[in-house]
Amino acid sequence: MALQLPDLPTLKIFSFLDAFSLLQASQVNREWNRVAENDHLWRNLCLKKWSFCNFSKCLGSQTWKQFFLKQTKQEYQMALAQPEDFIFKEATGNLGIIGPMAYLSGNGPTMGGREKSIICTVSSKHMLYAWDVQEGTMIWSSPVQQPSITHLATLPQMHLAFTVDLEGTVKVWNCQDQDALATFPVSQACFSLEVCLTKDGPFLMVGNSEGDIYTLTVPELRGVSKVHAFKYTVDLLHCSPDKKWVFASGTHQNILPRVFFTECLLKPSEGKSPLSLSIPFSSCCRACWAPRRTSRITLMYRRGSSKKTGFTTFDLMTERTGGRTVIQVWEEEGRYPYLKSCCHLEHIGSDLTPSW
Repeated sequence: MALQLPDLPTLKIFSFLDAFSLLQASQVNREWNRVAENDHLWRNLCLKKWSFCNFSKCLGSQTWKQFFLKQTKQEYQMALAQPEDFIFKEATGNLGIIGPMAYLSGNGPTMGGREKSIICTVSSKHMLYAWDVQEGTMIWSSPVQQPSITHLATLPQMHLAFTVDLEGTVKVWNCQDQDALATFPVSQACFSLEVCLTKDGPFLMVGNSEGDIYTLTVPELRGVSKVHAFKYTVDLLHCSPDKKWVFASGTHQNILPRVFFTECLLKPSEGKSPLSLSIPFSSCCRACWAPRRTSRITLMYRRGSSKKTGFTTFDLMTERTGGRTVIQVWEEEGRYPYLKSCCHLEHIGSDLTPSW
């Protein structure tokens, strides 16, 4: 007679499985099938894969398993799309030169309840535009801004766009009202914007020419923390898929990229530097987090007189020892730790106001 585990330990074991393995386990016998149908298991898989979703709008009467399978099928079908499956419409009018572009719409009903694909663009006319992609029409434009807009970022989950201009003024827009919802003066030129949607709410991170990283609340743009990361410009800011890490770097050859523990930027402790780690790898010009390995980052670099391009990958981890947390980094192939950075975290979560 086959050994049958109680539901609770079986459920715990199944919680470590990915979707494919869970479906395989459900085929073993009736008991495993029943446990594998548990809504809690599929909810966790959905939250892990689509943390950006507004599930209250898109779940409806579906079970979590039904939603997961339907959404996965849609993504697979989209991946098979060919260029001839799309249509294009040419925008008309004196729009200027279109610069940075980003999606403003999420994955659910927007703009009056009807599902639309909406993008934001920046124009050389010193304006911000919102476009209905399917109709090929402009649905909103901002007033003309005196300094030109240099960078754009969006938060589709809240239907918000963020801009920064040549004077270092950060603004947040809902792309419906005429004026910006909030502004924040950085005073120096800014070269990077990153929106981070965490369990504690959304935050905007701004990197400037002085090597500082500002963390601001959304949508109020209230200052949370300011960290001096480098002697040179912060050109790159990237939050990891699980929001645990923030990667920062500049394209200057003397800059070593740094990875910050996100919680230390969002909840700074007075008198303590945020937990961070310098990655001993120079000449980084691009970076990208792995979508399914949330603590793995790939760096693109250019070196030598010929500026040949190469790639390298690093894995990160934290280790708790006594009252402190240590960050470790490994190059993917070598697997040898390069450097450690330590910081006491007992006061993380304090309500202290940082000095500016």
